[in-house]
Amino acid sequence: MVDAITRQLAQIRFIPMIKSVGVDQADSLGSALLSGGLPAANISQQTDDGLELLRLIASRFPSIIAGGGNVQTVGEARNAIEAGARFIFSPLFDPEMIMYCQGLGVPIYPVTKDGVLAVEQSLKVLGFYPVERLGGLPVIDHLADRFGLRFIVAGGITEQSAMGYLENKHIVAVTGSWMIDPMHVASDQWSLVVKSLRTCAALGTTATIRR
Repeated sequence: MVDAITRQLAQIRFIPMIKSVGVDQADSLGSALLSGGLPAANISQQTDDGLELLRLIASRFPSIIAGGGNVQTVGEARNAIEAGARFIFSPLFDPEMIMYCQGLGVPIYPVTKDGVLAVEQSLKVLGFYPVERLGGLPVIDHLADRFGLRFIVAGGITEQSAMGYLENKHIVAVTGSWMIDPMHVASDQWSLVVKSLRTCAALGTTATIRR
């Protein structure tokens, strides 16, 4: 049985990875995510504005599931959760970080191909990044069948390729920065950002219906 946050993300299907949005654009981002029908944000903690942007989105837009993305240390996980992160996505598999998040009841999606390690850490949903370099759907299917795992995938995914992943029953959601064009953000063309998000939201609904 997965947790409530993961279940919500499994309904949203597309989780925008936020890398190119500044703190001064927090309100525009939050409004775009809601208007675009994708109330989730995987906010990179490896940018200068990442932590504060996470704090602003979490506090000003409580209906958005804001998470800390690209988290690489326990300290970053702690800071993100204190800022309001409702999930942690990490490209690493750090048992200390995993136990810290689990102790606070915050779902964490670390990356590993080692199903035994995942089971030992009582994980049910993993990150899988970069998805194709780790072996793609064949490896995902193997890990799912043998260990009962599910996945949030990332890395090189596009609007055109996303459906191929989402139609796989073992994949909870896709995440990536391609959903929000940095050129549209830089030029404050938020109507175009909303349009792109709505396209993804519609695809997510289609993938859910097909499954």
